[in-house]
Amino acid sequence: MSSTTYAIYALCQGWREGDVSTLLYLTNPGHLTRVPYFFWVLVPGEGEPILVDTGFLEDDHKSRYIGFEDYRRPRDLLSPFGLAPADVSRVILTHLHWDHFAASRLYLGAEFHLQRRELEFWRAPESDYHFLRYFITDLEDAAGLESEGRLHLLDGEAEIAPGVTVHPVGGHTPGLQIVRVRTGEGWAVLAADAAYVFRSLESMIPPGIHVHVDDCLSAFDTVKALADKPTLIFPGHDNEILRNFPEEHPGVYRLV
Repeated sequence: MSSTTYAIYALCQGWREGDVSTLLYLTNPGHLTRVPYFFWVLVPGEGEPILVDTGFLEDDHKSRYIGFEDYRRPRDLLSPFGLAPADVSRVILTHLHWDHFAASRLYLGAEFHLQRRELEFWRAPESDYHFLRYFITDLEDAAGLESEGRLHLLDGEAEIAPGVTVHPVGGHTPGLQIVRVRTGEGWAVLAADAAYVFRSLESMIPPGIHVHVDDCLSAFDTVKALADKPTLIFPGHDNEILRNFPEEHPGVYRLV
């Protein structure tokens, strides 16, 4: 069996002030906190890096949040790895919210991996509500990838590469998938938006934005079961990443 291991880097595109209750369901409403926005790169000892999510473009955050700070382009965050977006060959999509998928058009040569349930949900009448639709990006981008044969729809757990597997958990969105990665310290889990912050996992409090709250809670159990230890679990929007992990380049934080 391959023993490929990866270094995991969080790429921070910037941050905004947000209500704590959007990160932790029904918790401390009216209290503001810093909310960073990440996508991730998995760097093997040998071979090509794998991207987890695509990040977003400047117009994407401007159309939603006036107070967004320190925006960084995907291109600038990838350059320390000797990568341009067009060089990326493989992207895992955790889900189709705008901050995770809106820059897909930059990755001209990449194959994308997404749970089928995620795409089907956003194309179905059950998602046709303003509250839900506010958070997704243009589904025409997904249709374009499909027509080019670059969108691979998954039906459950799958191995994307040696040492990298995906696991559907739902909750935040019905087709949300988390990513398990073999590292030099053991199996790590990119929880993405299954947990916005570390406190979600510690206190079993769902993210404030979700579709199915029961699936959010069971997702925590899956995340914990897949990681070799709690320090190898990484949530999707926690300011502690910026405080507690080394920033090796502007906006680039090594997690493990």
